[in-house]
Amino acid sequence: MALERRKANTIPLSWSPEDERLLLKYLKKESFDAQFLMELFPGRTLPGIRSKVRKLRIKHDLFGESYRDQKEDFTTQIARKVKPKHVFDAYAGAGHQTFKWTTVADVVYASDIMKSKLKQFEKTARENKFEKVNTGDCLWKLFTNGDKKVFFFMGDALDAAADLKVNKLRIDLVDLDTCGSTLPILPTLLVLLKPRHIVITHGEFHSMRFKREDVLRRLFLHRDISKNPFPMDVETMSNELDKAVKIAGLRAHNETTDSFWLDLKEEKWLGGKFHGMLRRYYKVSKPSATADCINELSKI
Repeated sequence: MALERRKANTIPLSWSPEDERLLLKYLKKESFDAQFLMELFPGRTLPGIRSKVRKLRIKHDLFGESYRDQKEDFTTQIARKVKPKHVFDAYAGAGHQTFKWTTVADVVYASDIMKSKLKQFEKTARENKFEKVNTGDCLWKLFTNGDKKVFFFMGDALDAAADLKVNKLRIDLVDLDTCGSTLPILPTLLVLLKPRHIVITHGEFHSMRFKREDVLRRLFLHRDISKNPFPMDVETMSNELDKAVKIAGLRAHNETTDSFWLDLKEEKWLGGKFHGMLRRYYKVSKPSATADCINELSKI
């Protein structure tokens, strides 16, 4: 069945500064209540309100605040287990996970494309006793605490990874913690950085809950793009994401011997299965024979 373009059925209504402040005040104190917010902002559609809520939560470091402690505990748990010395936190945001990696790692490289995140990152650095070092016009901002170093790159994660590759900097673990999806970029990051460990947060569950068939068709590179992935429950989605990650690694290079096999070791639900996101830890190794990998993936 062919998809139709998503289109607005109403005239866009700009958000005034007063409305933004009112919505932000609500989000800082309450959880999302669709009915209440539609009554609070009459004339606005629910998709429009959801979109604004998402943008404000990301901008003001509110996204995932309710399960931040759970996420940090999982990060610390994995850090102590695998003991990475060099970490790349690709979507660092305000740096909450970045500085959890420093409990074990000697050097953490972090990046974020939103300019507003630099001040938030600096605040988190101070809270963790890291001091900013004047690096002039260097692309990477440096923060130190004794022998521990954190570098922050203001820009796209792919640009940051490419810079790390060009400078031949070793990366043991890559953390992909975003509210969206990192499936399309995963093979590129694997080839560039060749990490031994991957930690990934799956925001694709939001697309499942909102029935975004178009989004999932695009993201599920291991499935026929002409087929509707729905109906799909949480368990099926979890399995599909595991398969997508493994296939992304296997197809990262033309040759199987130069590709990657990602073995799922641990996972944790953040915020619950029906409202939150799934965070997983994979150990990265070299794949066995192509036939063995395909047979294994066919069982998932």
